[in-house]
Amino acid sequence: MSSFFSLSAAVQYFLFLVFIFVPLAGVAGYLRIRSGKPLRPKRQRYVATMGMQVFILVVTVWAARSEEIELLGRRWGNPLIWLMVAGYMVLLTLRVRTAWAKLSDARKKPAARLLPDDHSLMRLWAGVAALAAISEECAYRGLGYQLLRSMRVNIALALLVCAATFALGHMTQGWRGVLGTFVLALVFHGLVFLTGALYLAIAFHAAYNLIVGVIAMPILREFTAKGDAAQAATA
Repeated sequence: MSSFFSLSAAVQYFLFLVFIFVPLAGVAGYLRIRSGKPLRPKRQRYVATMGMQVFILVVTVWAARSEEIELLGRRWGNPLIWLMVAGYMVLLTLRVRTAWAKLSDARKKPAARLLPDDHSLMRLWAGVAALAAISEECAYRGLGYQLLRSMRVNIALALLVCAATFALGHMTQGWRGVLGTFVLALVFHGLVFLTGALYLAIAFHAAYNLIVGVIAMPILREFTAKGDAAQAATA
């Protein structure tokens, strides 16, 4: 396999989806937010996000099978690496909790557009966290990276393309979020290289998503309630 045109239709569609459509959708979402246009209710957006993640996963599996590419990997990796990552996750959780406790109202406002701000949304958020981790790791750290390498793209450029397009797909979080997501993407790639499979990257990704939502929810609930009260007082 040496060029885009030698790939199957399934793989061509996959490459268009993850490297063109998803980043453009992220940019379009960012521009919509910047324009001040109203967003759909958060519950509807979470359901739509899960649907999109399932679609990406289905296309990824379809494309991988069409080229007979191993997607997840057959090894779980060294247990010591898993323990080290678990310890790092504990430290990261403490750091995120501290950072959110100090977050300014100006930073909370954009976060409240995306993250859960009510207990009733947490089940949906858990679904979003898990599905995003599975579909995105399979698409970007799994098949996407392998396809670029099979097309003779060097390791550095393949990493850059996968991490950059993945980050742009999250542009609704703003430029700061894009940078943070880019760094996380490189971390996820590192976990794949260390273990030779996607399992640890998926677990880390899902846990990180879930932890951010769990920590943010009570803080954003209070922030949202304060904003609603202020609006009611001035109405």
